[in-house]
Amino acid sequence: MGEARHDGLAVPGHVILAHEPPFHIGDILVHPSTRQVERGNRQETLEPRVMQVLVALARAQGGIVTRDELIESCWESRVVGDDSINRVISRIRRLAARLGDGRFAVETIARVGYRLVPTGGVQGPRAGGPTMPVVSKVDRRMLVGGALALGSVAVAGGFAIWPGIGGRGGSLPKAKALFDQAAIIRPVNNRQALAYLQEAVRLSPEYGEAWGALAVSYRVAIDEETPERVAGFEERLQEAARNAERYDPGNADAAAALLLATSTFGKWSELEPVYRAAIRRHPDHPAAYSLLGTLLMDVGRWPDAVGILRSAKGRNPTSPVLRYKLIVSLWAAGQITPAENEIDEAMQLWPQHGAIWQTKVKLLALTGRPRQAIALVSDPAAQPLDEKDAPDMRGQQLFLKALASRSAGDVDRAVDALVVKAREMESNRLNAALQATALGRIGLALDMLEGVYFGAGQWALRSPATKWLSTHPLFQPHARPLWREPRFNRILSGVGLERYWKSTGTLPDYRRHGLISRPGKV
Repeated sequence: MGEARHDGLAVPGHVILAHEPPFHIGDILVHPSTRQVERGNRQETLEPRVMQVLVALARAQGGIVTRDELIESCWESRVVGDDSINRVISRIRRLAARLGDGRFAVETIARVGYRLVPTGGVQGPRAGGPTMPVVSKVDRRMLVGGALALGSVAVAGGFAIWPGIGGRGGSLPKAKALFDQAAIIRPVNNRQALAYLQEAVRLSPEYGEAWGALAVSYRVAIDEETPERVAGFEERLQEAARNAERYDPGNADAAAALLLATSTFGKWSELEPVYRAAIRRHPDHPAAYSLLGTLLMDVGRWPDAVGILRSAKGRNPTSPVLRYKLIVSLWAAGQITPAENEIDEAMQLWPQHGAIWQTKVKLLALTGRPRQAIALVSDPAAQPLDEKDAPDMRGQQLFLKALASRSAGDVDRAVDALVVKAREMESNRLNAALQATALGRIGLALDMLEGVYFGAGQWALRSPATKWLSTHPLFQPHARPLWREPRFNRILSGVGLERYWKSTGTLPDYRRHGLISRPGKV
């Protein structure tokens, strides 16, 4: 089946989970749209990429699917390494062993591809039926309702995008249907959601809610895709936001799209009241809570951030990025057990999400359990699936080994590796500075921080992107060795944090709780 059967907006052959009907593999029921796999009273949620590949293999009904076909249908023809495909296949095999009890297997055909082999009987297609395995008789309204309940709030950096579909403008049924489809599909494929929303507002130009959702979809594209692919999107975003406000005054999505475009770096005093006002205006919309929570993280106010991010999570429990922020805030606030409970729950929902996985490794490593972190890093089947999320495994292992042994040789090797990585990848320099701190290389860490924030020395960024700079890592527990350094206080002053604390009458938690004295008393 696939996208080719849909309304002319989709790309033929690609696996779009929102549109794939449920199907059976023996007595296992697979729900692609919600990423759920059920057998009896047992249930698992798969990562999107894993579900896409499972669907692609099931479509072939025992035929061979080449690696190139998998890349085309599940990775949108992007350049993908063998490791990425192997990790996904490994996850499906683990599913077959764990939930399927061997009822199916994924067979590797050397130098050709893969095929799904039923060992307990895949329910085959009826004569003249569709090319997918037989779909169980699930009411379409129940299917859409379940998908909406689990995934209709599209996620962009932790923000729920489409809270509802009512509204003004006398929207055509076709436009509303496209709006619904976009809401379901956005977590998997923002580009396709964008196409649906563009068509929705073409059909119904006064559909304010669709204009608001379109504004956010433009914002997500601008943040996620290359500049060449999003040329002119800033202007379209502004147009969509204006139309949303015109036809649906107070539209929360349009407000969120415009706020998302605003840099918080250095503007904490200015933006905090804006975000709080947005919460008062849209108390049920998660975006303002997420924005305020992120700001409170960046100014080192961890318990305050926890409270706000819990409110955001309550309004959007399907966002892994939002969950990641809450986990980091709990850990930094000293609430280790709640942080670990959140991680365990998140790992069940998104077992190989890059940010969740990295946070699990970091929490283990920096709370005295580096050997457990080493075991997690060393398990290929547990590593993040997407190549863009795949960490530097060798560097991770060297860092963790140095933390565990604290031998001079291990520390030197780990520092050498993080220096090489930081030189190759500018976006890694803030993380490298914190790793250097954890390994006792305070001077190197401060040099890197001054390069990141001030463009000073050999660690200066060639393409400064202050819009996306964050400061919350400076206040995480493993940064503690920096807090008594005069150079560190100068960094805080230089980026404007001292000015924020003074103007708001607040303090970062590490000072408020007496973990360090104020500047000038170091």
